[in-house]
Amino acid sequence: MKKQTKLVAILSTAALLAMGASMTSFAAGWEKDDSGIWHYYDSDDNMVTSEWRKDGTSWFYLDDDGDMLTMSWVDDESYVNERGKRLVNSWIKVPSDDSIDDPGEDGDHWYYFDSKGRKLTSTSKKINGKTYYFDEDGRMATGWYEKDGNVYYLGDEDDGTRKDNQWLWLERPGNADEDDNAAANALDCTDDSSDPCDDEGWYYFGSGGKLTRDTDKKKVNGRYYYFNEHGQMLYEWINDRKVSGAAPGSQSNAALDGNAATPGASQIEHMIYANVVEEGWRADGWYEISGSVDTETDDDDHWYFFKNGKVKRADSAKDARVKDDDGLVYVKRIKVDSQKMGKQFYAFDEYGRNLTGLQYSPDDQGFYYFNESGYPVFGKVASVDCDDDSYEFFFNSSKGKKGQGYNGEKSGYLYFNGKKLTADDENRLYFYNDKIYLVNSKGKIQKGKKGYNIENSSISEDKVSVEFNSDSSVKSITLDEGKGTSYTAAQLLAMSLNTDSTTSDYVDEDGRYDDAYVTIPFIQLYDNNVYTYRFINKKDGSFDASEMWYDVHEKITNRWK
Repeated sequence: MKKQTKLVAILSTAALLAMGASMTSFAAGWEKDDSGIWHYYDSDDNMVTSEWRKDGTSWFYLDDDGDMLTMSWVDDESYVNERGKRLVNSWIKVPSDDSIDDPGEDGDHWYYFDSKGRKLTSTSKKINGKTYYFDEDGRMATGWYEKDGNVYYLGDEDDGTRKDNQWLWLERPGNADEDDNAAANALDCTDDSSDPCDDEGWYYFGSGGKLTRDTDKKKVNGRYYYFNEHGQMLYEWINDRKVSGAAPGSQSNAALDGNAATPGASQIEHMIYANVVEEGWRADGWYEISGSVDTETDDDDHWYFFKNGKVKRADSAKDARVKDDDGLVYVKRIKVDSQKMGKQFYAFDEYGRNLTGLQYSPDDQGFYYFNESGYPVFGKVASVDCDDDSYEFFFNSSKGKKGQGYNGEKSGYLYFNGKKLTADDENRLYFYNDKIYLVNSKGKIQKGKKGYNIENSSISEDKVSVEFNSDSSVKSITLDEGKGTSYTAAQLLAMSLNTDSTTSDYVDEDGRYDDAYVTIPFIQLYDNNVYTYRFINKKDGSFDASEMWYDVHEKITNRWK
């Protein structure tokens, strides 16, 4: 090969420095031409072409014309920088070798060159403690990435690091970048999916960078989270049919509320709750929130109590006794914690809604009262709303039956399941627990030796003579100031129990007794159902009395419960 004009073979130190810092240590075979381009001559004084030549610890490449390459690909495998030095253990962001001849090739990409100066291809590598992936052309992978069915996230175009053990708020794969299609297909998160992804969401990439998905729950930093089949974190109400092991074919994994094929009450079996989307961990404790769409209870906010994401609630199989206008009434007292009162019993319905006001607990067979904030109330309550009116109640404050409506005599007053029994204006005869009592308008049990004005409609007489037993119950009464007809307590009761022509029972169709001689106590609740005594006539003419519900929403023949 014809030589170009050569520099002096033996250069002085000053001349070497003048050649520039990039070649200050070149071997004797290196020479620069008049255009400032470096060449290399072998021992036969021939210009070397299409070969690598080493200088010190670095390698340089001579092209077909013998020019030392700079800022260029070599054989689409190595790259030389602006000084011509082959990159080793180094990153560079440049166009691919193909893009030089193909204007349609897209922009610059990051490449990494190993200790031998070869770009990494079709592999992953940990570099400075971080993991990167490279495609078959050596380009550093970014964004959503799928490999062997697993899905990863590798940051933006100037990042590329695999995200391990961290949360990311991301657009779903394929939504912003068509290069994400492999990940989108792996997650069944395409526009054609039967269960489309949300456009954005929280994703958790665990150990090894794998996206968490198709799992019932995942513990992260001591808290549990739930994910759908697409890997998106679920939040607020979640339908966990897969978690419960009862998933139909149409739902392969837990899903956000509002996606149930058949919404309704039965879905409560599968509902769990996690915090709002900004937090997302499994709920524990009290929350004031709307009900779930899947159970069709999202019309208003209520207080709920959750433990491990599951709502505390009445059991639809055993915690219902009567119906109201909307169907069965469910009430369950459950002991849970609260900041204000510590551990106490609160009332919940079948959906877990915290109940207020007067409630009947089938488990405890008694009445309880909860204030407007849902807290249990003990002791005297001056005005408790029932369906027919408001009454004074008293609820046990001692252990054992704490909170339950008081029964019997207390401090000289008579109570029926907490309801104070009173006369309207004067004195009234009441049946309670197989006995008859006389109480005044303040509810005080009468027992003195005097004539009493009694307001029961078939008596309605002043100065009725009353004989009392030692326990203050009525033994008998005598009308006309003690000179007229006398009636024993048993007779008074019998005269009050008249068969109704409509119900063929002692109560009318509203569940009420004729109080002509004796008033039978009752509590009216749940759209006019009546809790009272049911009387069964015995052979000897006396009566058995037991407390029961009279459900006005049932057929007449099936109302006692």
